[in-house]
Amino acid sequence: MEFLQFDSLKNIAGLKHAITKRNGGVSQAEYSALNLAFHVGDNSADVVENRRLLASALEYDASTLVASQQVHGAHSQIVSAEYSGRGAFDWDSAVSETDALITNEKQIPLLILVADCAPILIVDVARGVLAIVHAGWRGAVAKIASQTIAKMSADFGTKAEDIQAGIGPCLCADCFEIGEEVAREVSSAHIIEGFEKPHLDLRGLIQNDLMSAGVLQSQIEIMNRCPRCENELLFSHRGQNGKAGRFGLVAWWE
Repeated sequence: MEFLQFDSLKNIAGLKHAITKRNGGVSQAEYSALNLAFHVGDNSADVVENRRLLASALEYDASTLVASQQVHGAHSQIVSAEYSGRGAFDWDSAVSETDALITNEKQIPLLILVADCAPILIVDVARGVLAIVHAGWRGAVAKIASQTIAKMSADFGTKAEDIQAGIGPCLCADCFEIGEEVAREVSSAHIIEGFEKPHLDLRGLIQNDLMSAGVLQSQIEIMNRCPRCENELLFSHRGQNGKAGRFGLVAWWE
């Protein structure tokens, strides 16, 4: 089992995180092999086993994992100790209608799932608070990253200058074709012309949102990896014609 990590975040004291690749699980066919999602049509028993294998590889307690039912919105949820285990081994108990999870608790791993959208890790180093965020074009347009930071500030006193952030693998601009109706919702600075249809710079859109919240550009790491370009390593909804597993960003405090 292999993982990706943000270089700027992997040495923060007490912080653990990993972005999964496709290898190392038991799922079959288009879900091969480490699909972590229950809602995409894979065998649920295989997903449970994949999540147990992931926990074993990363050395956390699989039964304490917290996941959400992602809806491409901008809602964030504070995860306190009583949330431990919600969505760990099933879909129904996951936190409903939520695309960002925030915690300052120790030993509660949080999971966000993607397959073209961006996984984002936001860390308040000074106060020991982390957030994981799922952002496709809808979430990015709704400013989910800056809204999550606002929630961290309101509940924990987070200050933008103390934030380190990472934007994980997502569709590159060459692969992210959008319709005119979507393009009208996005600043022209993040629309890439020169194609038959407009394309979206999702990474740039998210980075701009983080910076609008006061996060320094030097404290934002962008992982320039695209699931569609690297479909053998990462699940891609577009690259697999809508029939794909999900890879994940998992993060927690030791």
